[in-house]
Amino acid sequence: MSALKILLTVFLVLFLLSLIRVGGEAEYTADGALVRLRVGAFRVQVYPVRRPKREKKAQKERKKPEKAQSEPKPGAPMELARRFLPLVGEAAGALKRRIRIDRLFLDVTAGGRDAAAAALSFGRINGAVGMIWPIFEQNFDVRDHRIRTAVDFQSSGLTVSLSAAFSARLGQLISFAVRYGLKFFTCYRSAKSAPKQKEAI
Repeated sequence: MSALKILLTVFLVLFLLSLIRVGGEAEYTADGALVRLRVGAFRVQVYPVRRPKREKKAQKERKKPEKAQSEPKPGAPMELARRFLPLVGEAAGALKRRIRIDRLFLDVTAGGRDAAAAALSFGRINGAVGMIWPIFEQNFDVRDHRIRTAVDFQSSGLTVSLSAAFSARLGQLISFAVRYGLKFFTCYRSAKSAPKQKEAI
């Protein structure tokens, strides 16, 4: 009976862990880009990478000799790409159903001293948003979003500001990784063994 309780407890813990949402946050402004990894309520900055000063100094002092790169076999990358493309499309379709867009704020401002060129750029931006956004909204679960476009004849050019956050349940990502990891590995082995079979013939 105690073994059954332990087993049920383990299953319960794994089930609760699978419900934890993991994801990321991305921000882009004129000052640069910022990417954070999110696990539950915790956030870890991924880019730009924060490195201790000692590590930066050691990297400057330490210079590794460059290794001679072996020439790739002709046709091998193209063969792998040809085999992987259908699987990549299938994986992308399965992944988009698991990802939720929690936040998407986009501000685009067309600018320029030339009023006609700025107005033309503004029209193109709105046209692109009008075409892309419905497709994006139909394929993803989008919660909070805001897209604004504007024109500023005093600015020097195009300015873009983006703030986005996406997430998925941990259990969904693990099942996706296991399923398509095996498929990619099988496809890779098949592509590698194909030339050997031709040589044997």
